[in-house]
Amino acid sequence: MLNIYIADTAALSEESVFWDYMDKVDETRQEKVWQCRNGEDRKRSLLAGYLIQVGMKNLISQGNGAQEDAVPLALAYTYGENGKPFFKDYDEIYFSLSHSGHYVTGVFSNHEVGIDVQKHRGMQYDMAGRFFAEEDKSLLERLGEENSNDNFYRMWAVKESYMKLTGEGMRQGLDATVVEPDGEGLHCGRVRRKDGKTENAFFTVSDI
Repeated sequence: MLNIYIADTAALSEESVFWDYMDKVDETRQEKVWQCRNGEDRKRSLLAGYLIQVGMKNLISQGNGAQEDAVPLALAYTYGENGKPFFKDYDEIYFSLSHSGHYVTGVFSNHEVGIDVQKHRGMQYDMAGRFFAEEDKSLLERLGEENSNDNFYRMWAVKESYMKLTGEGMRQGLDATVVEPDGEGLHCGRVRRKDGKTENAFFTVSDI
């Protein structure tokens, strides 16, 4: 089972809609929203909390859909060794969140999972040279220059997703894994950890 959600902060542009969504999240998330320093960060935090509510309600109701006007779930969290959050009362459900630019995304599964969204900006080949494994740099070169910028961000997103899956974050290092696509392009494949400490993970890339 794998459910993915994505939201755009533009949906909260009107103040009345923002407050309407505040009523859809629990008090813990409301506090996190107000801890954010600027308006865009508040919108991203609010949508992240809303996606958690929708994702969990859909799973609990076995896919029948979330009631938007229902009372928000009061969710308690526990944390893994490296700080990865889990639902305290739903230990069979795993989730991951990400945001970049105007977008917030979340994934829910009955297996360990990670997700990342990246806004594609200017060319970042110097970042690849500094942080990616040699195998990854060779792959980017083989894929060619035509879509090199997009391929860089796809690879970055895959690696970030894997770090969220393991819960290790940036302490793991972007060069600790190798991205191995199936077929042409960075659309799907596996992530191989070079030290062999964990099994391979499988990825799929979607372009918004």
